[in-house]
Amino acid sequence: MKKKWTWESIVDVLIREFQECKYKKGEKMPSENKMAVRFGVTRSEIRKAYERLKELGYVYSMQGYGSFFSGKREKIRLSMTDQSFSKKMSALNLHFETKNIGCQKLRDDSLIHSMLDVDFSEPVYKITRLRVLDGEPAAIHISYMAEDLFPCIRDDGASVTSVYDYIHNCGYVNLHSENTQITVSSLSKRERALLEIKGYAPSLVLTCRCVTLPSRTVVEVARTIYRSDRFIFEI
Repeated sequence: MKKKWTWESIVDVLIREFQECKYKKGEKMPSENKMAVRFGVTRSEIRKAYERLKELGYVYSMQGYGSFFSGKREKIRLSMTDQSFSKKMSALNLHFETKNIGCQKLRDDSLIHSMLDVDFSEPVYKITRLRVLDGEPAAIHISYMAEDLFPCIRDDGASVTSVYDYIHNCGYVNLHSENTQITVSSLSKRERALLEIKGYAPSLVLTCRCVTLPSRTVVEVARTIYRSDRFIFEI
């Protein structure tokens, strides 16, 4: 029985061909007409596939000239260690920057308070940072921290780019991550906007608690949203 192609399955085939080096960097991609004939689909289906490849960074277009292969994209391997994101990126010699995009007091979230081991009446602040790799948004880091442990967090939060360093500077050392969970999740509208992703795209979500040893004081609950086309986790 003849296979029925969709734009999603065409994307999978082309990504596999990119990984197998069947295209050279900068090489012009076949026209929508040629691809439509190859897969037996309409041009609109090929157009959707090319748009998705553009979102993932595999293909770029030049008006009037067509689409071109950007070059093979290697996924970044992240180890599950207690090192900060910044140190992991530096160790891999990757150019990155961090943008603080907001600090706000958390509103009525009993789950976060429970994970932080603090009373529901205790003020908790949410610090959000955007990680940018080689000029492209790659991850969103969200930290929840109790004001009781960080009295200046309300004033400092909007300028913090490394929560790991901030925790150390506040006197909490010998940090350890626990209750780590990795899930695959769809992105919200705001998350897609921050990561500059159009349409549906799955993401890798890492959630954990950061505690001090040996006291096991919970200093942070962290939720990090990674672009699934940029990262692989080594457990």
